[in-house]
Amino acid sequence: MEGPAFETNPQWAGCYCQFYLNKEQPSPENRFAENRKTACDRITAKTMQGYLAYEGDEVIGWVAANKANNFVALPATSDDAARIICFIVADGHQGKGVSTQLLNYAIEDLRSQGYKSIEAAPRAAESFDQTGYRGKMSTFLKAGFIAGPMVDDQHILVHMNFTA
Repeated sequence: MEGPAFETNPQWAGCYCQFYLNKEQPSPENRFAENRKTACDRITAKTMQGYLAYEGDEVIGWVAANKANNFVALPATSDDAARIICFIVADGHQGKGVSTQLLNYAIEDLRSQGYKSIEAAPRAAESFDQTGYRGKMSTFLKAGFIAGPMVDDQHILVHMNFTA
């Protein structure tokens, strides 16, 4: 997810969903290269995962979904919990349900991997700004997540438990 995916939000380019996986952030001048290499290494080591959406051969969306405790910049939780932290949808495909499809696929796949719960922290407001990469609250609620407490002044914790 490079290039076109960030045309509408260039401030997200170069993160490679590493922000919450890093205890320390790379220097601004090396951020792109270091984050890309770290993402590739983590994918190979299976400490980073996510899901891609395609239209034909073109990648049009991404969601980072991973073992919750791999996100070391966030509070530790149960070892059988997953977190969904980041959505990117290419310009021209936004507002067409790509994030919803990615979320629904991630839920089913994470459940099949044996996770007992999933949490996320989308924006509490439906407006979209530079923190919109966490997804819309309404998307999570439609998927069956339960709203919990605010985690900061903009984001609310949502949670889904899987039952046997």
